[in-house]
Parts: sequence; C-alpha cells; structure tokens
Amino acid sequence: MSSSDIQSPPLRPFDQRFHTRLQSPAYSLRSSSPSPSLPRSKISSISISADDAFDRLPSDNKLPWEVVRWSKLRKLSSQVYSESSKQQFGSPTCMAATSLIAVGTTKGYALIFDYNQTLICAIGSNLNMSEAGAVTAIAFSADHTYVATGHEHGYINVWHVKRPLAPRFSVPPIDGPKSNKDGHMPDAKILHIGFMAKRHSIVASADNRGMAFYHVSTRQLVQKSVHSIRIMGRSPNSKFSKASSHRQKKATSVLAFAPIPASGQSHPTEARGLIALMTPHILVIISTNPTAQTQYKATRPKNVADILGLTGCLDWLGALQTKDPYSEKSHAMHNSNPQLAYCWSNVLTILEVGIAQPDKKEGSGSGNSNTIHHLMFTQTKQFVADEAIVSVRWLNSQIIVLVTITQRLLVVNECSMKVTESVDLVPRQIMHHDYFSDQLNDLVITAGDGGDHYATIPDAFFNSFKTFKGRIFLLGSYEFAVGHLSGWTERLVALMEAEKFVDAIKLVTKYYTGETDQITIGLPEQDDVRHALILNRLVDMVLQALQYSLSDSGSTTPTTPVNTSALDGNNESDEDSHYIAIAELADACFEALYAADALDVLFDSVYECFEEANLRGIYFEALEPYILTERIVSLPPIIVKELINIYASLALNERLEEMICHMDTSNIDIDQVTTLCRQFKLYDALIYVWNQSLDDFIAPMADFVAMISSYFSAVKDEDASEDDKLDFDVLRQNISKVYVYLSYIFTGRIYPTGQYFDDEYQSTAAKAALYYFLFLGTTIKWPRQDGTIIHTVSETEVEPSFPYLRLLLKYDAPALVATMNEAFEDMFFNDSGEDELDFDDTDDMIFGRSINRQYIINILLELLGSDFSSRETIYLDMFIARNIAKYPQFIQLDDDLMKSVLNRLCDPPSAEISDDCQLSVEYLLSVYKPKNTEDLIDTFIQVRYYRVLKWIFRTSKDYARLIEVYFADDTSGSIKTYGSRDEVFVTIEECLIPSGGLTEVQVAEVRGAVSKCFKQLVETDPIRSATLFDVYYPELHSLVYDRLKDNRELQFKYLKTLFTKELSKESNSRGAISRRNRSKWNTQQARETYISLLCEFERGKVIQFLRFLQKGDVRLSKVLSSLESAGVIDGEIFLLRSEGQYSEAIRRLIQHLHYLKSQLLTLFPEDTRGRRMARGRWVHIDEHELADVEKSLQHYVILGTRLCTERVKKGQDTNLNTHDDSSSKLTDAESLWIELIDSIVGLTREVSSTLFPDITVFEKMSHSSQYDSPTKTLLFLRRLVQDVFSSLLIATSSSNKQSIMNNKSFLKILEEFLDRTAAASHSVVDLRSVLANIFEAYIYEKQLLTLTNRLLSKDLMVHVQKVYHLRQEGWRVSNPSCEICGKRIWGQGAPSGIYNAWERKRRTTEKYEEERYRNRFPVPVSTSNAEDDRSNEEFRGRRGINSRRKTGSGSRPSDSRAILMDHSDQEISSDIEEDDSPNDSVISNSIISEVETGTNNVVSSSHSSNSSSNPGQQSNHPARTVFLKPGEDYSDYDDSFPREGETATNVDQFVDDTAQISGGSESVGLSQGHRRLGSDNGTTTASATNASVLAAASTSINSNIMKEVRVRSQSDIDSLVVFRCKHIYHRKCLEQMLDSGKGKVSLVNDRGVGEGYRCILCL
Repeated sequence: MSSSDIQSPPLRPFDQRFHTRLQSPAYSLRSSSPSPSLPRSKISSISISADDAFDRLPSDNKLPWEVVRWSKLRKLSSQVYSESSKQQFGSPTCMAATSLIAVGTTKGYALIFDYNQTLICAIGSNLNMSEAGAVTAIAFSADHTYVATGHEHGYINVWHVKRPLAPRFSVPPIDGPKSNKDGHMPDAKILHIGFMAKRHSIVASADNRGMAFYHVSTRQLVQKSVHSIRIMGRSPNSKFSKASSHRQKKATSVLAFAPIPASGQSHPTEARGLIALMTPHILVIISTNPTAQTQYKATRPKNVADILGLTGCLDWLGALQTKDPYSEKSHAMHNSNPQLAYCWSNVLTILEVGIAQPDKKEGSGSGNSNTIHHLMFTQTKQFVADEAIVSVRWLNSQIIVLVTITQRLLVVNECSMKVTESVDLVPRQIMHHDYFSDQLNDLVITAGDGGDHYATIPDAFFNSFKTFKGRIFLLGSYEFAVGHLSGWTERLVALMEAEKFVDAIKLVTKYYTGETDQITIGLPEQDDVRHALILNRLVDMVLQALQYSLSDSGSTTPTTPVNTSALDGNNESDEDSHYIAIAELADACFEALYAADALDVLFDSVYECFEEANLRGIYFEALEPYILTERIVSLPPIIVKELINIYASLALNERLEEMICHMDTSNIDIDQVTTLCRQFKLYDALIYVWNQSLDDFIAPMADFVAMISSYFSAVKDEDASEDDKLDFDVLRQNISKVYVYLSYIFTGRIYPTGQYFDDEYQSTAAKAALYYFLFLGTTIKWPRQDGTIIHTVSETEVEPSFPYLRLLLKYDAPALVATMNEAFEDMFFNDSGEDELDFDDTDDMIFGRSINRQYIINILLELLGSDFSSRETIYLDMFIARNIAKYPQFIQLDDDLMKSVLNRLCDPPSAEISDDCQLSVEYLLSVYKPKNTEDLIDTFIQVRYYRVLKWIFRTSKDYARLIEVYFADDTSGSIKTYGSRDEVFVTIEECLIPSGGLTEVQVAEVRGAVSKCFKQLVETDPIRSATLFDVYYPELHSLVYDRLKDNRELQFKYLKTLFTKELSKESNSRGAISRRNRSKWNTQQARETYISLLCEFERGKVIQFLRFLQKGDVRLSKVLSSLESAGVIDGEIFLLRSEGQYSEAIRRLIQHLHYLKSQLLTLFPEDTRGRRMARGRWVHIDEHELADVEKSLQHYVILGTRLCTERVKKGQDTNLNTHDDSSSKLTDAESLWIELIDSIVGLTREVSSTLFPDITVFEKMSHSSQYDSPTKTLLFLRRLVQDVFSSLLIATSSSNKQSIMNNKSFLKILEEFLDRTAAASHSVVDLRSVLANIFEAYIYEKQLLTLTNRLLSKDLMVHVQKVYHLRQEGWRVSNPSCEICGKRIWGQGAPSGIYNAWERKRRTTEKYEEERYRNRFPVPVSTSNAEDDRSNEEFRGRRGINSRRKTGSGSRPSDSRAILMDHSDQEISSDIEEDDSPNDSVISNSIISEVETGTNNVVSSSHSSNSSSNPGQQSNHPARTVFLKPGEDYSDYDDSFPREGETATNVDQFVDDTAQISGGSESVGLSQGHRRLGSDNGTTTASATNASVLAAASTSINSNIMKEVRVRSQSDIDSLVVFRCKHIYHRKCLEQMLDSGKGKVSLVNDRGVGEGYRCILCL
C-alpha cells in the first residue's frame, strides 16, 4: 500500500480535549446483549421498580395469598343463625369479643360462647325481656367476668357471666319528662355501653337521642341503688330545656362512645375515668373522677368531605409497655400514653393523652390518691381516606383497621399513617343497622341548604366489627367469622407454591431491605434482627427457584444460543419466552443475593446452576450491570476467564473492556487477562491491567511503538490488499489511543475511566515514567530486568535521537502537541520546593521529575524544525504562543524565535485553524512587542485577524482606524466575543465625550470615521445610533435622508427614536412643543418624512404625533397625499381642522362614509337582499366583520358631529354681528350640519332600501324577539341618525343671550333638511321614518333626565331615613351611683317618688307639641295617607317625640306607665339572664338609650321650675324639670307644674335654657338630647330628662302607694349629667369638682365636636 492511500489525520481544533469512549457523552453501558436469547437489556430490571404490583393494593383475587386469613366459626354460626335458635333466642343484633364472645339478640338475650364455640350461657333466657326489647349494645368488663347489655327501650342490665340468673344491677329508663331522675328515655335505644376501667359497678352508656350517662351502683343496707349522672345531652325536665324550648335545636345523636379501657400497665389517666364520645358536631372527652368535667373538645376538621356522608367512630388504645427508642440500654422499657383514634367522615385522627404536672389537693395528705393529674391532649397524626369510614379499631399498638362505607377493610400503619393492605368485605355481608337516619334526617343536604349538612347518613357498623389481640371479629348477616393478617412466611410460601419465583424473590428482597411495611406482616423493625431472620430463607428460595426453573434446560440448550434479538416480539417461540423468564429470574436472584451480601452463594451455587444448565451467557448478562456500576468489583478467576471467552466469542470487545476496567485488578489472574486481552486486541483493558495491577506505565507504550512501527512498515508495502486496508483502519484506531493515554496520565487521571489517582505518589511516578520514556533521547530496555530494547526501526537501521517522541510526532504531530498543551497545565512542572514524598532512586524517576517546560519546548523546536510540514509545525507555534503567555516565568525565548513564530501564525495552512492561530497571536502579543507594527498591521488585515487589529488600535489609541476595523470584521456581528460590533458604540462614546481626554485632532479623526461609517452604524443598531448622535454628534442627523433613502425601515426607527425623545420634553398647554424649544434637526422635512413613515409602519400613531404639531409645521400638499394613500382619514381630518378648513374636512369625512357604506353592503350577498318575511329567511353573516364596519361608522359620525359643533362655537361671534333674521341664507356652520345630516340620512335610506325594499318587513322583524344581521344593521344606523340630531340639539341650545339665535339656527337647519328630504324622497313613508328618528332622540333625552331626577330624589330620601334611624340608637349606663359622691342615682335604692311628676310633664309637653304642630300643618287625625304618616314621622324625629306611637292598629303603647305597671308586681333584679325578653330590661337593667343627634355626647338631666304667678316674666333661673323625692307632698309645689288644662312648658325653652347653663351648644343637657328607653320592641320614647327619671325609678314601685309631693325649696332639686363614656354624675357634684380646679371637661374629642365627649375620669 502506498502512502497516498493512507489518509493523514484531519486537523483538529487546538483546544479540543482528549477523552475515551467510556467518558464520551454518547457512551452507553450496553448496546447489545451477550446472551443472544435476550432481545432486550436487563439493566433496568436489576432495581426493583417502585410501581411493583406488591407496592399497590390489589384485591384479594389478584394475590396468591389472603391478606386476612378468615376462619368461619361454623359451630357458633349454626347455633346463632339457625331457625331454631332464632325462634328461641331471636336473631343476632350485636356482638362483643374478648376471651369470650357475646352475641345480643332481638329478644333481649345475650349468648356467651368460648373460643371452642361452646355456648356457655344464654343470659336472660329465664326472664321476660320483652319489655327491655332487643339488645342494641353489649360489652364485657376488663376481666371478662361481667357483661353489660343495652336495650332498644332504654334498659341497661349488668350480668355476671357465671351467675346469669338475674342481673347484678339494672338501670331502667325514667318515667318520662316529669320524672325527677336522670336517665335514658323509654323510647331511646342504647347504642353504646361500656365498663369504666376495671370497675364492675360503673358503666357508661349513650343512646340515639344524644343522651349519655354513667351509672354508679352502690350497695346499701338492704338493696343496691343506682345513681345515673348525665354527661351529655339535655334532659326534658330541666329548667334550661324549658326556658330554651322556643329555640330551634340542632339534630344530634351519639355517633360513637367509649370509656378508656383498663390496661396491663397503670397509667394516671385510668384514675380519671375518661369517656370519649362523638356527635355530628363535636368530639368530647369527659373525666368522671372526682367529678364529671370536660377535658377536651374538638370540632370537625376542615378537610372533612361532607359529600361522602355523615359518619363518626372512635376506639381507645390503652397504655402499653414498649421498648424505649431513646434509651441507650437495649432492653429499656417505658409506658406509652393512651391514644384515641377517631374518624369524622373520611378523616382519621390520632389523639394522644399525656400527663402534665400534677397538683396536690389542698388540705390532703401526701398519698398518691390525693394527686390530681392534669391531662394534656395532642393530635399527633392524621390520615385522609378516599371514602367515608364507618368503623375504626386498633388491631395492635401499630396497626389500625378501618371499615369504609363501601365495606372495604383498610389496614393502616400507625407509624406512617399509610394504607398497607386493602380487603373487600362485601362477600362477608357485615351486619349493619340504621340507627341515625330518623334522628339526623335534618342534617341531610337538600336544595339550597347550607351549614353542617351531609349527603347521606350511613348505617352503623360499630357493633358488628370488633378486634381483640390481633384478631378481627365480624358479625355477618348469615355467618360469624374471625381473621388475622397473614404473615410474611405465609405470603412467600403462597408465591412459591404458585411457581411465581420472580415475584417471590423480589418480595423477600424487599422484606430483607425493609422496603415494605414490616409491622403488618409481622417482621421486626430492627435491621439486624430482620436480616438474621430472613437470610437463610432468602438463599433457600433463590436456589430452589433456580433448580426448579433450570431443570428443563438440559443438554439441548447451547452455551451461546442463537441470536434471536432481531425476531419479532409477536413471533416469539416457547424457547425464547423460556429464556426471557430465566433472565428475569437471574436478575431477581442477583439483586436478592447482592442485597443480602451473599456473593459467595452467587459465585458458587448460583453459577453452578447456570453452568449445569449451559446458560452462562444469561448469568453474565445479569452480572454485567453490577460490574459497570462497581457494586461488584471482585470476581473469581474462573468466572473472569469464562466471562472473557464468552464476550470475545460474541465480538463484544467494547463491553468486555468496560467491565475489565471497572474490576478490582488485585484479585485477577494477570497472565490470563493480559493474554486474553492481547489475543482479542482489548488494548484499553490491557492498559488498565498493566497500570493498576503492576504499576507499569511504560509497557503499554512498548505495544504502541510496535503498532506504529508496523503501521509505517505496512505503508511502504505496495502489494497490500483491500482486507489489509480494513486492518489498517482498525490499527489506526488503536494507535490513536496512545495520545489519549498520554493526556490522561500527564493530567493525573486513570486510563480509560478518567478518574483521578487517589495516590499522589502513583500519579507522580506515572508521569515521571512517561516523560522518561519520551524525552530520554535514546531507546530503553523494558522491563529493566530480562527485558528487550524497544526499537522504532529495524535492527539494521540506526535509531534517531528521541526515537519514541519522533515516532509519535511523525504519526500525528498535532495530537502530540495538543497532548503536551494539556500536560503543561498540570502542577507537575511548577516549582513545588522540596518534595515530601519519598520516591525511588531509579533512573526513570530521577530523570522524569527533572523535566520542565523549557526543556520540552526546546526538544520540540529541534524535532519539528526541518522534517515536518507547515500543517504540523503550526501546532507547535500555537503551543509556544499560548504557553509563553501563560508561564513566562518558566519559558524564555529570544525575539527572533518569537518573531518567526508570529510570522508563521500569520500564515495559517488552513481556514479550519485560522481562528486558533488568531487567538494564539493575541496570546503572543501580550508578552512580545514587535518593533515594526505597521508592517504587521498590513499582514493582519490580509489574513483578517480583526481581533488582533482592534487590540493594537485600542492600545495605540488609534480610534479612527479602530472604528473602521469594527465594520471590516464581518464575523463580529454573529460572534459575541471581545471586540464585537456592539462595542463600537461604547468606543465612539468614549471618544466623543468631552472628558474622554482625546486631542482635537483625534476627535476630528473619530468624527470623520463615524461619518464615513454612518450607514453601517445605523444598520447595526438604529436606536442606539440615533441616541448617540443626538448627544455627541447631532450634525449627522441630516445624513439620514440621503444615506438611508433605500432603507425606509431604518429611516423610520432612526427618526422615531429622535421624535420620541423630542416629544418627551416639557410641552405647553396645547400639548405642542413651542418652536423655541425644538431641536435644530426638527425641521419641516423631518416632520413630513416622519409622518409618511408613520403612515407606512405605524398607522395607529399618526394622530398621536399630529397632536404635537402647530399650524404651519407641515405642508398639507406634502402630507395629505401620504395620509390619503395610507388610508389615515383621521389624520387628514385633523390636519384640515387645525388649518381651519372645516368644509374640506367634512367633505373628506363624508367621502369616507360613502366608502364604509359600500363596505357594509359588500358584507351582505346579493341573494340575501330584498327577501320577504313570509319566506322565513333569516340572514346571518360574519358578525366580527360587521362589528368592525359599524364601529368605524360610529367613530366617524361622532367625529363629524364634533367638527360641526366646533365650527358652530367658532362662528358665534361672527354670526352675532352679521346675522340677519330676515335672511334665509345658511351660515357655514349650518351648511356643515346640513351636509353631515344629509349624508348620514342618505346612507341610512340607501342601506334600508337595499336590504329592505319593503319597509313593512323591517317593521315586523324589528318587533320580534330576535334580530337577524340586516335588522341589527338598520337599527344601528337609525340610532346613528338619532345621535346626530341629539348632538345638533345640544350644539344649538344654550342658556346665554344667544339662545334665541341658536334656536333659530336649529329651525333653519331642520327646515333645510326637511326640504332636501322631501325633494329627494318619492314617498311619504321615507319622510315619516326620518322624522320618527328625530323625535325619538328628543323623547329619549327627556326620559333620561326624568329618570335621573327620580334616582337622585330616592337616594336622598334613603340617606335621610338612615340618619333618622341612627339617631334612635342608645347606650347603657355602667354605674348606678354618682362617680363623685357615690350616692345612688338610679336602680335599687334610688329616689322613686318622682315618677308621677316626670310622667305628667312628659304627657303635657308631648300634647302641647303635637297641638302646636297640628295648628301649623292642619292634617286630619284620622287620615291613613302614607305621606301624612311620613310627615308625622318627620315631626317626631325633629321634635324628639315618640315616633313609634301611632293611632292605628298595631301601634305601640305611648304611655310609659303601661310598661311599668305590667311589671309592678314583680321583684326587680339587676341580675337577668341574657336569654330573657328585651322588654324586661326597660326596668330591671335600667338601660338609658341614646338617639344620635348633632350634639349628643354630654347628656345632663336638670330640674326646671316655672312659676305660675308671673307667667309673662322671665325667670332668673333657667327652666328645670322637677325631680320629686320620696316622702314629699305634691301640694307644696303645685305651682311648679302645670295643672289640668294648663299649657305645658315649652320644650324648646327647656332646650335653650339648659344649653345656656351647660355652656352653649358644646355641652348639651338631657333636656336637649332626646332619648329612647330600651329596645325597639315595645319600648317608650321620651326626652333625655325623662329617661333619667325613669332610670331613677327602676326599683320596685307599687302604683297604689305612690304619693304626690312637693319640693320644699329650690336647693333640694338635683340634676344629673351623663357622658358618652357611660359615667353619670350629680350636676352639683360635677360643678363643685370643676370649680375647685381638680378636673376639667374636654370639649374637643377624637371624632370632632359634637360626638364622643369624655368625662373627667376618662381624660
């Protein structure tokens, strides 16, 4: 073969790193199977999937074992369910299970059985139990000697099991609601019953009516007595039940009930006698010792799903002695706390009952019996099921069993709160009863109901499902069954018997590793104990499964079966499926034995099984992933040998190498492996064995040298065949590994895995050995002892210097140079000082460690100087340039050499490495400064080294040329590296900024370069260019019109940036920028050009820009054409309006309206026009297109009306001076209106005639319930006509002096329009429709205004009523005594003889005010008109009169005495329950109510005295309301009050006078602030003075002994002052306090003057 036939290796990128196939991203662990019988890989099958069938919860029929092993108690069932038994004892109803089994029957008996299913006794069979009824609840005592039964008629009996002739004690129901005892009602079913701890004489029970009791039996002298104590529910004979009978009670019942059971370990909670019970609304735990007391309450969790049904169940777990997990002692035990498991619907919660700090009873001794333990309740865990739970039981301390509403048994691990097993109980037919539907029927969800309601009320299962000591007892409808959870051994045996070996081995593996739930299946949680228990069974199962499965694969099965991987999966033969099954079994066995750390069994017994069956390929197939993942690294030699033979025979060399490279070489046969590797050319494995086993790194190089020498010898052979060429390709592939090998070792990595050496000594020794081998300069003998010389040429030829290095360079110089480039990065060549490692004094170690970077470069320069081409030496130049810049302290080269390197780098042999050469030049120039830079610049320009040029120009501050280079570099636009095109803007800004430090000449050069590259800069980034030039070089803006005229998009972006910045400046009031503030570039040409560009690219923003223009800013002749061609009608109209050309604007608008009309008619096809209603054709078109056209029509009609209105306003002054009433000529504004109206009406008429030639069809369709598209369109156009006339009416109507003129303008326009319409119309129908549209517009405006007025009036009245009601609200005085002197003012003990005086005064004043109002506004008293009633209410609200009193039916009493006299015979108490009637609080609680007035904060009650002797003379003292004192005679003061028939004192006078005394309007007395007593229901309204008097008379008053008295002197009159803070004072006491300077009254408050005053105590 000639050398021309051998392709030279391609040029590789210099920075590309070496990697082996094992580190390649495309590397795969497995490409094909060594066992051809397996068409797929089994790596994924090694790890057991989390979705394994046993991790889910399949039903029983899918598993070979039963989750619960049930046993039918046939003997017991025959005695309970037989017909004879039913006739004698009745049918079963409930059961209890402990060491005995009790079954309750419908006839009231209890049948007791032992575990031998023998009937011990039939309790109650010798008595008549018909009165008690069926047994509905049954329970055993803690020692199983007593049994308690609850019956459906409320009876409870406690029996001794061994002496059942008569009950030990009985609790009959009470006689009824009239009974004085507590107990169950006769019609109540006892659903729950239980003994209290270890006591036989105390039982607790609950019924379906929500009542719960505990019954205590005590022995007296003659007989036993039972005392029942109620702990839940309301007794029908209780006072509270009677008082609240009018309230609506919630439906309730006791869903679950259980006393805490007695446990083997004493716990303080047992002494408290806890009882847990559940209702539909709450969970309660009650302690019964020493007294009944609620200890814990909990409501339903928020995550309860009410739609699943209303269920409630609970069960106690007593205190147990368990192993202490926190103790250091292995056998330390501790007592656990009791736990309560309770369920609401689908939510299971675990509640732990703990003990807090105990307290000693006062006066008690120090014994334990006197210690009271405080209980502590903690919700520890929660579980949410998919359906409602009807029963819950503790199977043991770690397992909870649940029964769901669909009769599904769920086994829950208490530690993890996860379901571990699921069993269907429907075949068991559990007995269930409907105990709650009648009682809780009101809680079922109905339409529109809310609150605590549920979808259904399920039946009760709690009396048919019990647990005891790990057993589950079920009372079925036809049989009695008991079951227990199947153990782990039972499940494994079931799988093995079913010949499901793979599943059995996977399952036992999970048992061993603890991946399954150990508690459910009876495995210990401690790993060491569990491993010891399972290991032997695991090994036995593996061997038994293999022996049984491989017994059929005798001598007929070959060692390497034929390849069936290509066969179709659907056409697999029985033999193929058998191989697949064996492979799956092998995977399972390997995983099990590896998990159990039984590798000796795997390599011994298991391998013998496969070897005997001649299926070693399957064995190694299963073993391979464990080797590759390094879980198994040591193999016996016999297995290694067989592994290599099988894989090599199947040509799986790559996979075999991978496995060998992951093995532990210390335990393999070196000679055997190296021989096999050489035989099958496994060089990667061979190198790995040499390096790791023998620490020999030179021996592989000897093999590579031999291969390269043979390669060059073969190249010289001219007679090579095609087969030899194929061998050469394989040879070259193997030779290329030498460079990867050198790279790995020089960088401290293991070949071929790529892992770093763990031993630093081994790494350094390996590097020194290879440097010694390459750079020694002569051939060496290897191995040192008994070795041979490694030759690179034939023995007859002379070896050159550095033979091995020269040979590697000759084969692939770029690869070797790249290898040394990686080696230079290693720390091996750095000066590390004195080494701490103790190396051998061998030649290779001494010489290899003395090698440095300078030496290697010198050798490479010498070898690559003459005999190699430029394609090969260029890599050395790149190597030198980069490393001299990285390590200048280690490498020293003269300038001539670096100049030669630079020149060669500027002449790359190929474009493939041009970029690498440019980067190398950059490295070199960082340390080398050439003398003649200008010559190099020309060279760099020729070879397009633009990055180098940018660096040179930037360092030399030649910015002009730097900017030019940016745009000469055509690669920088896409490659974002240093010097990219984006950086040109930063460079220009740095140069043009005033503080840049450049000279004027430099700045001028930069400006010239920027101007030259203007187009390129804008093309790079137009926005950034415009911003940069506007700040530093605005003169360039003028180039945008010439340089960018061929690229309008760039022109637009550039100008948009400028105008956006310009428009952001401060504008004047018109929104336009004043001309003096405009930039110089903002010329007429710029504005006109920008408008034309906006029309092309952003039509929607034309109007926005035009708003900033002033008159004359643009030429209409230049702009209108662009706007018209772009269809920007708004822009045309805006410009014409700004120039004052309204007529032309309206003309263009009307022209566009005609265009829209044609667009509108185009939407309706020809066949849809002119149709008749009789045909029933309904036309529907694209509503979106129609809506767009209609929206445009509406927009331009509104725009036209605005133009006409604006023209009218501008022409008013001119018309005022030139208007001639006699002239009929229209003004310009009126002409515009006529043109607009005429065009819109004509448009409507034309569309109407086109779509509806017969107008009657439209009239009929417009009155239908639905409209089609033509009807909608015509109705829309008619509305437009109405809008136009409405706008005309508004524009021509005003309230100023020109209204007459405007009205005449309107009439002239209307007259002209009608004339035109009459002339254009051929029938009266058209004119009528037009007039109808006009008049509808005005009618609509009138109706809208009328409706608005009504709404405003109604809203005002609503607020007035709200203010009035707010005035009627009140307060409650907090203290019945004066805050200063402490004397009683109101309530019990207050003066009570003043009531008559207050009542007479109130009646007289009210009568006087009412007559006064009637005289001013005479209204018949008997009228029933609603407005008169409202007037009366307004009067009473203003005057403080009782607004509640009416003369008609339903009126409330106006006389306060009527209220008082109703209660005169009762003893008034200030302690009144909150549930009492509000009417009682008027007297007994002495409430002073407040009506909110404008100044209602400080309330005072003052006495008034009005002398009848001088009626016309003003009194020196203000009028006061007299308070009569007890025991005084009314005759002494008969002149102080009006007599019968006399005019009462004016209330207004009271207000004014009292205000003067109190300090004006800022402190208001009780006489001014009118007050209302009590609540709105049957209370009396009076003045604030009267309210205080009534409060003072709140003690028990007998109207028969009340006396009329007189006050003896003015000084005996007392006044009261009440503040908003609810404190009350004597006025005299308050004034004395203020006069003494000890206090003050604040007249300014936190809510403003007039509200919220505070007294001296609250300041």
